[in-house]
Amino acid sequence: MSIDNIVLLLAVLLGLVALLLAVHLSENRKDRAKKQQLNSYEKILDQVGAYIYVKDVKGRYVYGNQLTLDYFGVTLEQLKGTTDNYYFSPVVAEILQRNDRKVLSQQQKMSDDIFVDNNGLHKVFHEVKQPLFDEKGKLIGLIGISTEITDEFNLRSELEQLANSDPLTDLYNRRSYSVFSEHEFTKAKRISSPLSMMIIDIDLFKNVNDTFGHLVGDEVIKRVASICDKHIRETDILARIGGEEFAILLPDTDIESAFKLAERLRVAQQTHKAEDDDLPSITISIGVSSLQNNDNSFNDMFARADKALYLSKHVGRNSVNVA
Repeated sequence: MSIDNIVLLLAVLLGLVALLLAVHLSENRKDRAKKQQLNSYEKILDQVGAYIYVKDVKGRYVYGNQLTLDYFGVTLEQLKGTTDNYYFSPVVAEILQRNDRKVLSQQQKMSDDIFVDNNGLHKVFHEVKQPLFDEKGKLIGLIGISTEITDEFNLRSELEQLANSDPLTDLYNRRSYSVFSEHEFTKAKRISSPLSMMIIDIDLFKNVNDTFGHLVGDEVIKRVASICDKHIRETDILARIGGEEFAILLPDTDIESAFKLAERLRVAQQTHKAEDDDLPSITISIGVSSLQNNDNSFNDMFARADKALYLSKHVGRNSVNVA
């Protein structure tokens, strides 16, 4: 082989080596760029005020942002490969894993509120999960974002409680009573079980307010509520449905049993006198009704009880009438 051919061959080989080195350097730069980009994304996620994590198709953690790691008390390397059983009670872990299975099997986003007992502190987290796919569309796991909503949840619960209860007596209000009553009415009609109710009215309550003042009147209302509450079952629904009016729903109770309970309540209110109670004595009037075959709604029962109460008020009060 001539010198010229050898020089040409060396030039070609050097060119190929240079090309390979250029390609290699380009790939390295791309890899470094990807790693830098990934590190940049992770730094951003670490500053987000939410718990962000990724799990594989078997529910094992593969990533968690710094807030998640701090909550679990682990490093990223320690987190990888672990499951919710490492960090939560069996009950909570099962709920979380059930949600994971639902997201992965249906391949759809879902959300849920999760209640966690953390060393005696009850916390609520709103969690959103959605499936995670690779570039080819293959399911590779899920990504989740959780935010603590304990304060918001407690506020919402308090507002719901205020909307459904009477602030003076802490009993159900008329709105709640109507909801429970319609439910029990439908149930009783469906399974042919007895259902009764009564409406209670404090006799001459206006005289109490006019004579002793509204503050005393409020205390009388609270006392009436307390005495009624002591005489009914846990399954009965006691509500304040008006100024001095109460109603009691009595599931699985026939008209005779309801009448007997009404009489006990009437006597208890009339004879009550606690040693530390200087409130004025009062009497009550009661109207009682029971479910009938031709009733189309709970309002039919309520109307009959209201009519019976009217009769009790106009036969001298302090009495029980049935309609």
